[in-house]
Amino acid sequence: MKNALVRLTFCSVMCSASAASQSLIADFEQEDFKGWQVTGNAFGNAPGQDLKPDGMPVSGHIGMGYLYSGHGGRESRGTMVSPPFRIEKNHINFLIAGEHLPGDRSKAHPRESWGDECLISLLVDADVNILRHENRLGVDNRMVLRWSPGNGLDPSEPVRLEWGSWDVRTLMGRRAWIRIVDNNSGPGGMIYIDQIQQDNMPARDLLSNPDGIARAEQWVERVAQHTHRQGYHYGAPALGIGGHSLLYHNGWYHLFYIHKPHGRAQGGRNDAQPRSHWKHARTRDLVYWEDLPTAIWPSLESGEFTCSSGGAVIADNGTPMFFYTSRSSERAFEQWAAVGDSNLVNWRKHASNPMVKNHPENPMAYGTDTFLFKEGNHWYMGLGGYREMDESKQGCFSLYQSVDLVHWKYAGIPWTTVSQSWEEPDFYRLGDDHRWALIFEPWGPSRYATGTYDPVKHAFTAQYQGFLDYAGTTNYDPVNHRMEHFTGHFIVCDSTLDDKGRRICVGLAPGQLSLPRMLSMRSDGRIAQQPIPELRKLRRDHFEQSDFVLNDQSRGFDKILSELLEIKVEFKPETAVEFGLKVRCSEDSSRFVKISCDGEFLEVEGDKTPARLMDGEQTLRLHLFLDHQSLEVFANDWVVYTEKMSARATDLGVEVFSRGGTTRINRLNVWKLSSIW
Repeated sequence: MKNALVRLTFCSVMCSASAASQSLIADFEQEDFKGWQVTGNAFGNAPGQDLKPDGMPVSGHIGMGYLYSGHGGRESRGTMVSPPFRIEKNHINFLIAGEHLPGDRSKAHPRESWGDECLISLLVDADVNILRHENRLGVDNRMVLRWSPGNGLDPSEPVRLEWGSWDVRTLMGRRAWIRIVDNNSGPGGMIYIDQIQQDNMPARDLLSNPDGIARAEQWVERVAQHTHRQGYHYGAPALGIGGHSLLYHNGWYHLFYIHKPHGRAQGGRNDAQPRSHWKHARTRDLVYWEDLPTAIWPSLESGEFTCSSGGAVIADNGTPMFFYTSRSSERAFEQWAAVGDSNLVNWRKHASNPMVKNHPENPMAYGTDTFLFKEGNHWYMGLGGYREMDESKQGCFSLYQSVDLVHWKYAGIPWTTVSQSWEEPDFYRLGDDHRWALIFEPWGPSRYATGTYDPVKHAFTAQYQGFLDYAGTTNYDPVNHRMEHFTGHFIVCDSTLDDKGRRICVGLAPGQLSLPRMLSMRSDGRIAQQPIPELRKLRRDHFEQSDFVLNDQSRGFDKILSELLEIKVEFKPETAVEFGLKVRCSEDSSRFVKISCDGEFLEVEGDKTPARLMDGEQTLRLHLFLDHQSLEVFANDWVVYTEKMSARATDLGVEVFSRGGTTRINRLNVWKLSSIW
């Protein structure tokens, strides 16, 4: 009732303020559908008047007549297409009621080319100049660029039409049609429409969408019943994790991540077009997580079909803000924002959207995957992409500058590389006040560069370059975007600075979030990475052994057998040609996952890292985390490898080995870890 009252109040204010600017498309007060193309038997021969489906009255319409698709009974189907009109105002408003069909996952995203939908949609002439993405729904030679279903029907309650609105500012001047469809023969297969009009003001609040968020959450709850989570890695309750953002605020670490509640999943069809939302989780210790509702949604009423990667910040006045790349069929990538409450739970789209369009002075071909940071008195927004250089593409990032997070101007491109393009960039001070770290995904393994940044010239000077995670780096070709070993591929790195002054980084491991890592800068420019100490609270059973020598042999330890393990071991190489660990070993040792070193390079499951691990170091210190099929390896605190294992649930053994000579084991510690669920 409260939500309905809010919508009604908003509508009353908006409609009263803009009555003089309205341009009527249809009010259904005539005796017939003159000028409309009608198919099927759902809509009858004339608008409805004083109908009482299921014995319940219909209210909320204006005048006597309205469109009703139940003339032929619940089983009837049909379509109605209006005469063409020219889009001349900012919004199209209409009154609507009906079941929110389809009601199960296989039909959760209506597509007018197929499916059992009941909805109203906007058709425009096809034009390749405005259609920039594969999200193209076609009807004849026209494209569906807006659509709305009803908000749901309760057979025991009266039917009430409520206002719906589309933002059509980007379609100004185009020829258009209204198409209304009832293609559902089920018990909820009805739609009611009235008072379709153009207006310079929306009749519905387009900056929030509680109904859409509620439906997304209902589907998450449904699919979550069949979703298996890892033991201590955070994973979404359902539907997986895409790009993400981590923010520390008021004692909480907030994780926002992309998921697709109306994308491909159990019961879904392969041709369903995914729509990316942003979901939310939080934790006080980066170990135990609390799932929260969907935060950011695609504003379909404005032509936005996907909310791509972005990040959250706290504005100077304490207001939480979320920036992300908005994708639409009729415009280039834009950077949009939303404003959150003090708990970062409830969000509204910013009234000034879009915040940033691709400026003509920006030579990048496109800008995506928004990140933000503050330097001095200015906020900076960074975007990943590429620029054309001498008939080749060079990956880079560009910066925009602002003093208030609302008004932005182009600042420049600080740095480029030979890779084809960049995704998911991040940029921040690390270590002393003069050194910066730049993280990016060049269509391959996540990389980093460290060096200095000139905030006046907006120029970054790289002094060291490396891989943030070495999974997939063997024979990686950044120019041709080719990886020969692609199993783990740690990607999409994001970080935050917490109240302890720690730079906390998380990335995507296969199927879930990686373990949170602390980043710091070594004197040689390498980024050091260590698992957060909070993970120690998961430790249970413990096995320890120290100071022993292996001579061309393996030694197994069966004291602790579990799929959830933490292992710390320090090797001192002597005469062996190869030494290391075997985990997830079968009882007969015929199956295992091997992590080894030849005294120079680390190798995980046959994938040899390009980093000279033992250069200038006397021992090899491995820190491993095993979680069902997930493996994370930290080597000497700066080489990290994230791998997806293929191991049987019964293969739980752990061995250390030395081949072709002797290796000293200074210390070995193994802990069984508890699940966070």
